[in-house]
Amino acid sequence: MAPKRSKLAWLKIALPIVIVVLVAGGYAVNYFTGTDGAKVGDCLAVTEFTSKADPKQADCGTADANVKVAAKVGDNESCPEGAYDEYSQTGRISYKLCLMVNVKQGDCLANFGAGTAGYKKVPCSDPAKEVEFLKIVDGQVDKAVCEGTEATNVISYSTPPTTMCFIKGGK
Repeated sequence: MAPKRSKLAWLKIALPIVIVVLVAGGYAVNYFTGTDGAKVGDCLAVTEFTSKADPKQADCGTADANVKVAAKVGDNESCPEGAYDEYSQTGRISYKLCLMVNVKQGDCLANFGAGTAGYKKVPCSDPAKEVEFLKIVDGQVDKAVCEGTEATNVISYSTPPTTMCFIKGGK
């Protein structure tokens, strides 16, 4: 007579497989929705600029996509010259993302000078509006491109070369 198999023997095989699948699935979700898989040109939704921030990748055309990855450098390296926000990831994989505001001409933002709150795209008629972007020039870093506009402020980024002309409050 053949020996009887334990009814729990399948657990010895199935349980490790389930654990591996769950760990790999968790890593894949973080890679594709978190910042580990973020590449230059990708957009992120950042709700707060703090050490507890948990940015998520977002389609650049959505209202949630408030920043764009302009450069990805080592965690001890500096971002290129410009008005970049920074997000640092330390641990198994350490890096720094240099982030530029993801806006187009005519966009308005709330929380632009709020310190830790993430930028929020709002209608330009919204009383919460803090800034309105009047002109965006790709390929140039030169505040002179804002001349002839009502812009009172300029931010620029060296990588990719971009100049953004904006006005605080309403126009």
